[in-house]
Amino acid sequence: MTLKKTFAQPDMTYRGKPFWSWNGRLEEAEVRRQIRVFKRMGLGGGFMHSRVGLATPYLSEEWFRIVKACIDECRQHGMEAWLYDEDRWPSGAAGGLVTKDPRHRMRAIILNATTPKDAVLTGDELALFLAQMDATGFRNVRHITAAELGSAGTRDKVLAIRVKIDDPSPWYNGYTYLDVLSRDAVAKFIEVTHDAYAREVGADFGALVPGIFTDEPNYGGTWRGDGYGRVPWTDVLPEVFRQRYGYDLIQHLPELFGLVDGAVVSKVRRDYRDCLTHLFVTNFAQPIFEWCAQRGIAFTGHVLCEESLHAQTNFVGSAMRFYEYMQAPGIDI
Repeated sequence: MTLKKTFAQPDMTYRGKPFWSWNGRLEEAEVRRQIRVFKRMGLGGGFMHSRVGLATPYLSEEWFRIVKACIDECRQHGMEAWLYDEDRWPSGAAGGLVTKDPRHRMRAIILNATTPKDAVLTGDELALFLAQMDATGFRNVRHITAAELGSAGTRDKVLAIRVKIDDPSPWYNGYTYLDVLSRDAVAKFIEVTHDAYAREVGADFGALVPGIFTDEPNYGGTWRGDGYGRVPWTDVLPEVFRQRYGYDLIQHLPELFGLVDGAVVSKVRRDYRDCLTHLFVTNFAQPIFEWCAQRGIAFTGHVLCEESLHAQTNFVGSAMRFYEYMQAPGIDI
């Protein structure tokens, strides 16, 4: 009878909590009114979600005044006030507040292929290679130094691989997305976002403020674009890779951009993707999971591109390995 009664008249735990789009100038009287509308609609609360059009400065004093008003209104009506960890999405940059610092910006490696006579070295190359190229990929790949460039054969191409920090974007308020593979970058995100919420409304963490939503964090996929495209990177990747797999990733970088010597299956790419997943999970998901556990709230949300194994591999590695470190994992389907 208890189950039947709960099903017929569920409490707030079992009622819908929508993404509540904050897409204009936030006014206390209006957000309180909208919560009362949610109540009449039978909803159990909502996620306070910054969206395109927000005119109240994100994470400002005024922002938190409105957040506190929403929590107070939810308290009066027995509803849940869920937090959201970003200005729009994907989560990590704190609307550019974190990635004002170039050290915390997303980065990738790019490959430029030229003839030896056209090769222009600028000194910032991560690695240089000589290789022959055909429609299937690279053949006879050799890792060289700049001093060895003169050893190029007549059929060789020079493969110059460099680290490139993402370009600024209006989506991140003139900055970039976060290097989610970097422990230091994620620590700064937690400091700017999560610690601010704990400081301002932490006294209400628990039944009233049950958790915080993360939206589409990802390490940036491999995609072609111009030339050979971009491949996800972070500064500690070569060191962590050597520790985990026992060989030097730098020696094999062309294999991340295409087939080498006709091989269809690549151990290097498999190990590389596994290493990206390891860094993403241990440096982004796990610290936030532990932060939430220590404060009695749920880390919830979802990662980017969880629709297929191929899409997951490209942008997040393995959604399930990430979701192990969420108290309430979700999906955007």
